Amino acid sequence: MFRSILTLMYISGSLFLHAQDSLTCGFETLFTIKAGMDKAEVMALMNKYYPSNLVKTEMVKLPPYKESGGDSIVKETLTYKRDITPCFKGLNTLLKFEFGDNKLYKAYIMTEFPKTAYQDMMSNYNFLRNVIKAKWTYEAATKMAEGTIVGFGYDYTKTEKPTNKTEKVSLQYVDRATDNNNLNYLLEVLWANLQNTRMEVSNY
Repeated sequence: MFRSILTLMYISGSLFLHAQDSLTCGFETLFTIKAGMDKAEVMALMNKYYPSNLVKTEMVKLPPYKESGGDSIVKETLTYKRDITPCFKGLNTLLKFEFGDNKLYKAYIMTEFPKTAYQDMMSNYNFLRNVIKAKWTYEAATKMAEGTIVGFGYDYTKTEKPTNKTEKVSLQYVDRATDNNNLNYLLEVLWANLQNTRMEVSNY
């Protein structure tokens, strides 16, 4: 899984060189981390291979879920920022890791584009889609709509019939306010794998 996360990062640098080539991007490097790794391992790998600024930490307690058993689940989120993130051409690019009971189950990279840069955002989006499709066999279109928020994207898996615990990657762009030209588009890639954790599909 950590390899996957570093891959997503390596992706962004290549776009600055305008080398729209999935091999140059090295997507696997971003999400190479493995589900269930503990926080200390993930932070050590980040410091070693992808030095970034830790800008925020959050922690909440979730009630135990029907299938998880035991006490409350401690959910912790670490947010990192780098000025240049390979293969993501937007602004304010962030990398987040989420842990349940100190076990990694989700990571994602998000970047922003002004409303005036729609074509640049779509170019970055389509590039990332081609990179992901080269490694993740099954693609399913997704759409979200809630009030003035709309989003479009794809979910990817390596198995045709995913379960609630199946590893997946999601790519999407979101217009967070269709009636507000001052609020940027959000482009993000997410990796999730609930294996080896108490997290369930209902809460990740």
